[in-house]
Amino acid sequence: MTQSTPAPHHEALHAPGRFRSLLVPVDLSAASDRVVGRTALLPLADDARITLLHVVPEGLKSLSRERAENDARKALQAEVAALARTLPRTVTIQHAVRGGAPAVEIVQHAAAVAADLIVVGRGGGRGLRDLFLGSTAERVLRQARLPVLVVRLRPHAPYRHPALALALDDAARDVVTSLLRVIPPPRPTVSVIHAYDAPYVERAYPSLSLEEAEACLEEYRRKALHELAQILAAALAEANVPPDDAPAWKTRVKYGSPRALIAKAVKKAENDLLVLGTQGRSGVAHAFLGTVAGDVLRAVACDVLVVPPCQTT
Repeated sequence: MTQSTPAPHHEALHAPGRFRSLLVPVDLSAASDRVVGRTALLPLADDARITLLHVVPEGLKSLSRERAENDARKALQAEVAALARTLPRTVTIQHAVRGGAPAVEIVQHAAAVAADLIVVGRGGGRGLRDLFLGSTAERVLRQARLPVLVVRLRPHAPYRHPALALALDDAARDVVTSLLRVIPPPRPTVSVIHAYDAPYVERAYPSLSLEEAEACLEEYRRKALHELAQILAAALAEANVPPDDAPAWKTRVKYGSPRALIAKAVKKAENDLLVLGTQGRSGVAHAFLGTVAGDVLRAVACDVLVVPPCQTT
């Protein structure tokens, strides 16, 4: 195990370079191999630092806690050794064992190591609303102020079939930038999914004809397509991504429920990654839990990168 001093601050969000500091919570379950395996496939800076963290939950008596912590250290040391064999020597891998409330410790440790991404596992698999609901991963998503990659799939290669679910809010560029960091050049085609609402269509106005309702829908669709194109172009420009390194966008814009449309589109395209935001700074989008982002994350079978609004001070 090697050690290093935490960086004084994160890499700026709008510079989609390779990751410099990852925090990887490891629960020592069979699913931990998927989390560590995905971490090894992410685009890392030459001097990147990976921190494997295990949190021993509260409630154990002192002697039992000590034994549990020793077991965790031995297990993490083995994980560090295995991960080191797959990464360049310039990448620093360290581990830590903490005790307490797992989500709290994870978020605090992410700040301590100046992480620019948290990589967590997603438990369950028993239906659409699986054991993720109420899990440590969900609590981390509620508290973290940085992107969180929730791993579900067994990793075999870098992401090749990503999808981007965008709302037309002021956090959309941050979501696009986070996607660009996870899929470095040469970038694959990205599915862009947007569900729009036309507030007058489903209201009972007897004088509103079918043709007028359809025209209203088409107008909202054209407007959404135009705004999405502006968001994507602005994000690429802010991130200084040259045209040759930009992904091809395959845009899907439909009227209806974001929950249903996103889940259906991801399943049909067999996407291996979905990137979406939680809440725009203006409050236009919904908060995470119990709403669009939370419901979609519980519904889809692929990995999900959840991006909170960029924090300003």
